[in-house]
Amino acid sequence: MLRPLTILIVIGSILAGCGGGEDDEDLIAIVQGERITRDEAWELMGADPGTTIPAEVVDRLIQRRLVLREALDLGITVPEEKVERLYQALAANDEVILAGGPAARMREQKLTDKVREDLIYEAVVGQEVLGRIGVTEPEITSYYREHADELSRRPIVFYQIVTPDTGSAEEVLRRLEEGEDFEELAKSFSIAPEGAVGGLVEMQSPEDLPRTLTRALEDLEIGEIGGPVVSDYGVHILLVREEPGEETVPPLAEVRNLIHDIIFEEKSNTERERWLDGLWAKSLETIWRAEPGETGD
Repeated sequence: MLRPLTILIVIGSILAGCGGGEDDEDLIAIVQGERITRDEAWELMGADPGTTIPAEVVDRLIQRRLVLREALDLGITVPEEKVERLYQALAANDEVILAGGPAARMREQKLTDKVREDLIYEAVVGQEVLGRIGVTEPEITSYYREHADELSRRPIVFYQIVTPDTGSAEEVLRRLEEGEDFEELAKSFSIAPEGAVGGLVEMQSPEDLPRTLTRALEDLEIGEIGGPVVSDYGVHILLVREEPGEETVPPLAEVRNLIHDIIFEEKSNTERERWLDGLWAKSLETIWRAEPGETGD
C-alpha cells in the first residue's frame, strides 16, 4: 500500500542542496537529495510525456528510492554476473538495443542500472522482510481447522480428447456422430497423456482446470459430448458420464504446502507494510514532493 499524500514538505533546504536551476521544473520529488523527474514517472506509467501523473505514481517512485537507500545503508549488493545474466535476457528482446546506434547505448546503460536496482530491491526485501517470516506447524493446523469450508473440494471426473488443431477436432466429432467409441478415439487421436487410457480425467477440484474447460463442463448434461473447446493445451472434445462427487475436505498432508503459502503471504504483506512504514517515518523530513498541479494533476 502506498503512503498517504500528506508528506512533509521541506522545499527550501532540499532544493538549496540540489542547487536549483532550469531543470527544477521537471522535478516531482526529492528523496534524501536524489531527484525524481517527470520522465521517470512517465516511464513507470508507460505513458507519453505530458500525461497527468497520479500521486500514487510519485509515491511508488519515492518508495523505491527509500528501499534502495536502505539497501545502500545496509551494504546490500548483488553479484554483477547476476545483473549481466538478467540484462542479457531482457536485452535480447529490446527493440531499441537491437536497433543499435547512440540510442541503443543509452538504453543499454539505463537497462543495466534498472536490472541492478531491481535485484537490490528484491535482495533487501528478502533480507529485511521475507527472511524474518516463519510459519509454524500449529499455525498450519489451526488454519486447516478454521478454514475447512474454503479448503473443501468437489472431485470431478470426465473424459476428453485433446487434438492439436480444430481440423483434427472436427474430424473426431464427425466420427463420434457416426457412432465410433469415445475412448477408442481418445486412444487414437488424443495428444494428452490420459489418451492412452481412453481420455479419463479425474481431478480433485474443477479449480484445477483452465476456466474455459470448467465452463464447458458445467454446461454439459450427463452423457453429452461437448466441444471443440480451445485452451493453451490444445483443442478439447469433452464427455461427462457422471455427476461430480460430494464436496470433501482433503487431508491436512495434502494441503499443507498450500496452507503454508497462504499464511506466509499474509504475514509477508503485513510485515512488508510495517517495514515500509518505518522507512517512510525515519526519512520523512528528507522528502519533498511537488504540490498537486505541479505534476500535471
